[in-house]
Amino acid sequence: MYSPRTPIPKFSGINSDHMENNITFVTAYFFIETFRKGDTILQGIDDYLGWLEGFSNFDNDLIVFTDLPLVANMLWECRNHLPMHKTQIYIIHKNELWAFSLSDKIKEIYDKPGYPRHYPNTVVAEYPCIMHAKYELMERVIRQRMFRTKYLAWIDIGYFRSKYRKPFQLLIPPDFKEDHIAFVQMYTFEQHTAFSVISENAVWVAGGMFIGRPEYLMVFIEDYRRLVLSMLNRGIMGTDQHLLYIMYTESEHVFPRVPVQTYSAPCKCDWFYLGHYCRHIYENSRQQRQRRQAGRGQLLSIYHQYM
Repeated sequence: MYSPRTPIPKFSGINSDHMENNITFVTAYFFIETFRKGDTILQGIDDYLGWLEGFSNFDNDLIVFTDLPLVANMLWECRNHLPMHKTQIYIIHKNELWAFSLSDKIKEIYDKPGYPRHYPNTVVAEYPCIMHAKYELMERVIRQRMFRTKYLAWIDIGYFRSKYRKPFQLLIPPDFKEDHIAFVQMYTFEQHTAFSVISENAVWVAGGMFIGRPEYLMVFIEDYRRLVLSMLNRGIMGTDQHLLYIMYTESEHVFPRVPVQTYSAPCKCDWFYLGHYCRHIYENSRQQRQRRQAGRGQLLSIYHQYM
């Protein structure tokens, strides 16, 4: 795996050092027809609508982009008990985004005889467009200063498939490296070529959630965009998980400027591990506060007994 050996550059247009020490999350939903995921699973809008409720007790700042008023209305409704500043929702059409302008070129690649077929990754042309839009929308959030926290994270709209009955937050891991981008590692990194990543549907890190500081995310996104265009010119395309693998494969000479920090579940089978870990950090922090408050209450009680 390639790791930068030179000082890691920051985007000069922003400095998050003195921002609130928390995470703002960015997500999106864009409608596409029901698609096959893997060999047998069908996934469509009804699945995503059912998962929206998971954001109801999510107490971090959340920025949402969607082309469906139905999604916007459902999210407003399920989060209307939270302070207004914690939710920003924007209706945006696909044709406004660079990522979706690539759809025709991607379709040409996917329609080539013999091109690897992995549903929906290399079959449904709009699917990788949605994946690439993650990074475009994160860039928009940063350039337009739509956040007030030191950290930004992408989170897929279907991330919270378990319903949490009480408010919770996701907090930054204490071992997070400030100049890295954090992902969940699913499988061992092995040397590949760009085409072998696509043909084998190889996965290294999961794209459902990633965390970084905005200064470094901007540099990371610049490198990612450049790779997307390079792959199109070579007649190769896939999802962001494919491209992230290619991006850090030494033989491809992409030379990304920002390193990746990976987190792995003990069983290496949890695609949502980073979110679970960040929630665990929050729960530990909350319990420590409760113990401190209980301790102060006991001291005050003892003090008043002797007054």
